[in-house]
Amino acid sequence: MDASAAPIKAPAGAGITAVAVAMARAIESGRPDRLFHDPYAQSFVDVAKAVSDPGEWPSLTAWVDLFYSRGVVRTRFIDDFVCEAAAGGCTQVVLLGAGLDARAFRLPLPDADVFEVDTASAFAFKDQVLADAGARPTARSRTAVDADLREDFAARLAGSTFDPARRTAWVAEGVLPYLTAEQARQVITDVGRLSAPGSRLVFEHSDKAGPDPKAAAAAFTTPGADRISAMVRGGLGPGGRDWVAGQGWTIEITDRGELGPRYGRPDGRLSGGQFITATRD
Repeated sequence: MDASAAPIKAPAGAGITAVAVAMARAIESGRPDRLFHDPYAQSFVDVAKAVSDPGEWPSLTAWVDLFYSRGVVRTRFIDDFVCEAAAGGCTQVVLLGAGLDARAFRLPLPDADVFEVDTASAFAFKDQVLADAGARPTARSRTAVDADLREDFAARLAGSTFDPARRTAWVAEGVLPYLTAEQARQVITDVGRLSAPGSRLVFEHSDKAGPDPKAAAAAFTTPGADRISAMVRGGLGPGGRDWVAGQGWTIEITDRGELGPRYGRPDGRLSGGQFITATRD
């Protein structure tokens, strides 16, 4: 790290969940039977650990163990979604609440422009780690859009080089559950408004209101994990999937429980839920 640069700060708040996801991706990337390769995940983890309170790591490690299979299956599913959407004519990819997602630097997207939407503090950490690692985009371009999804992110995205007339692949990976139903529906409404026909969208969904009950129960036996679980607001919630379909999207449903065995990562501890992929009419 450049000694003249400002001291890097550890992710805070919801950013700590991004570190947990990076930990899972780093572990998976080291497996001989890995589902994907994220060459930057370990760098995110190493730097975060170096600048964080050491007391946070035992609980974070326990949380990663609990959600490991869910996290890596989700990563592989969305990797495939992004690549297929790009090959099918979506020349823009928008990562909503991008966190420490490194898809713009590891997926083969030579004909796609990637836009990452997240807060300034998230990018301050992420971009410094990527720069120190010598990362170069594998996408045609990568643009960081400083915006909070709970506010008017659409205006900031529209104020960049993003073009709503081009087909776009939208990724809401693990972010909607941290929003209220009202906030999540506003995000989807804005996405629809900025989507040309044929655009694609992927997100996770549960018909249960509030936190996943299995995850909430597990948090009580996972030291310190209740701090992460407490940030969950439920997202679209009951009826949300059908609401999205009524907003001009044709949806497809993939049960999470089908993917674990398919990918060789079965784990019944946190089964349930769905991946929704949608196409703009």
